[in-house]
Amino acid sequence: MEWDSAITLAFAAEQLFAAAQLLTSDLVPWNRALHTAHERHIVPLLENDSLLPEGIREKLREAHRSYLAADAQGLTPDFARELASELMAIFSEITTLLNRASGPASPGLNQHAA
Repeated sequence: MEWDSAITLAFAAEQLFAAAQLLTSDLVPWNRALHTAHERHIVPLLENDSLLPEGIREKLREAHRSYLAADAQGLTPDFARELASELMAIFSEITTLLNRASGPASPGLNQHAA
């Protein structure tokens, strides 16, 4: 995995987790949470989506399209929960990719550390 992609994936994971937390918060009204999650967390990811793996990029774009369609029809608390679930699924996929990329250090690197 290239360094830029790893950094972008880590940024994406952070943003998706923050958005999902916001969408499931009892402290923030659902309608404000939806707008904030979209503007502060999803849109910035779309600005850097060229560095994301294609599958992640497409799922993120689909979440964005889903938000725009729901916004045009009228946002609901149910949609907030659906979007949170969708974002957590993407977050989980990113976490798996990052865990694979970080894997165990190669033996050669450990020898130099000793």
